[in-house]
Amino acid sequence: MKTRWGIALLLLFMIVVLILYRQIQDRSKAEDLYTDGQLRMEIESVQSVAEPMKETSFQVIITELPEKPVINADIELNLTMPDMFCGVFPAAIVESKPGVYTATAVPVMQGLWQAEAVLRWEDQHVTVRTLFKVR
Repeated sequence: MKTRWGIALLLLFMIVVLILYRQIQDRSKAEDLYTDGQLRMEIESVQSVAEPMKETSFQVIITELPEKPVINADIELNLTMPDMFCGVFPAAIVESKPGVYTATAVPVMQGLWQAEAVLRWEDQHVTVRTLFKVR
């Protein structure tokens, strides 16, 4: 009887480890830089610390290669929590200088968040993402 409980606990432990490993693997797919030879797009956090219910800003830098800033870009940025569903929070975006866009949104609670920027450029959608913690 004790060996059955031991095997059951070992299996439960292995399942938990597998779930945590898959979550870590999924998080590593957050790509904060996109480049394809024609276009370069990067996202970075402006603040070093993000807090719940306070504005958090990101910069998205878009360049048509070799070094031509993309002006008047058709871009959107949304905040989400990858580990749970608490909604999608769109950011207000302004072009602060040619090719540099500042996006501001408000994360509503503590935890791990993702900022995802999507650019509609020519006939494609280009996406960059960054993970950040709200403390």
